[in-house]
Amino acid sequence: MSRQTDKVTDPRTLKVITHPLRLRLYEVLVSEGPATASRLSKYVPAAPGSLSYHLRQLAEYGYIEEAPELGEKDSRERWWRAVPGGVRWSANDFDDTPGAQEALASAQRVLTGRQLERLRRWQTVGRSKWGPDWASAAISSDSFLRLTTAELRELGAEIDAVLEKWAGRTKPTAADDNAEAPQADRREQVFLFFHAFPQAEDSLPQD
Repeated sequence: MSRQTDKVTDPRTLKVITHPLRLRLYEVLVSEGPATASRLSKYVPAAPGSLSYHLRQLAEYGYIEEAPELGEKDSRERWWRAVPGGVRWSANDFDDTPGAQEALASAQRVLTGRQLERLRRWQTVGRSKWGPDWASAAISSDSFLRLTTAELRELGAEIDAVLEKWAGRTKPTAADDNAEAPQADRREQVFLFFHAFPQAEDSLPQD
């Protein structure tokens, strides 16, 4: 597949892709591979008919596409696959109109909420589910750095390069599905998120 998702610059597109259910569908197709609406219902609790509607919306806006070759043996359901590239936007691409700013604020709330929910879930059941090796390998870090805007952009570019290197190094292989391998030696989906932004002392929580 050579096509990729476009950077989002239109408020309507931003509303479509950051709808919580659609975002979850896209994430599952990215992480688990192609699927039908009925298969996706195992991950996203909604009726297959409702999921089909949201899948068509994602396809209309270029985030997924049909995989007809996967339905050759059974044409009763459509197969879908994710278009790579992810969901990307910059706040600077949206004007100051109320509609654009509300779409931007809503998208940020949805994504931040999903990030924090993943973190809470890990903190609640992570060690019991994955064991002490994964618990000790998990990373949690924060730092204060004094940077110019140019230095912050340079830091972001360096982090992007590191993530790109690891994404290429850890592409899924058949060995990853080896159920007989020790759990610590098997690759699992690892969620990484961080934020870097300027912060004034007077904006910090007060004791």
